[in-house]
Amino acid sequence: MHSMTSPDVLAPAKLGPLTLRNRVIKAATYEGLSHKARVTQDLIDFHVGYAAGGVGMTTVAYCAVAREGRTDRHQILWTDEAMPGLRRLTEAVHAHGAAVSAQIGHGGPVASPKGNGLPALSPTKHFHATSLSWAREASVADLTGITEAHAEAARRAIDAGFDAVEVHLGHNYPASSFLSPKINHRTDGYGGSPGEPCPLRTRDHARRP
Repeated sequence: MHSMTSPDVLAPAKLGPLTLRNRVIKAATYEGLSHKARVTQDLIDFHVGYAAGGVGMTTVAYCAVAREGRTDRHQILWTDEAMPGLRRLTEAVHAHGAAVSAQIGHGGPVASPKGNGLPALSPTKHFHATSLSWAREASVADLTGITEAHAEAARRAIDAGFDAVEVHLGHNYPASSFLSPKINHRTDGYGGSPGEPCPLRTRDHARRP
């Protein structure tokens, strides 16, 4: 019988193409330190604290890929105006030897319609218990836009100096809400049984309005 040894959490580790100085990763937990969709010095200091403390990588939480996808109106958006602050953040973390990841996501049915000034988007019409309002059913064009917004956010993360991105797939964000039979009652290619073919997910169909 072979004995198994636990990995050394403080030894360097590979994460895809990255080499982290250790296996300790600060998870994406909402900091509440961004303001008007921009990085603040408080947010930079928060992550620098973890980098200086020795983590292998720290994760900046809840960077929204689209204005209507924010769950709070102050969450960071990937706009031209936000990029200088994001670069300052990554440079500050790198100066302490740590990697830095950006969590990107879209709130979907749990986004804040009041804070965003835009309706929340859901697989099918869904009552938003927090805002006491209805999230509207997302069209295929909406879903294509959300997908493209994630890709653009990843490109901007590279430009801002992030080492990785983490895609938010929980908390009834679009990916998880589309898997929920309580929220997704669609009958097109974005609904039905997970085992059924999804013609609307092909490139040609996804471009249709």
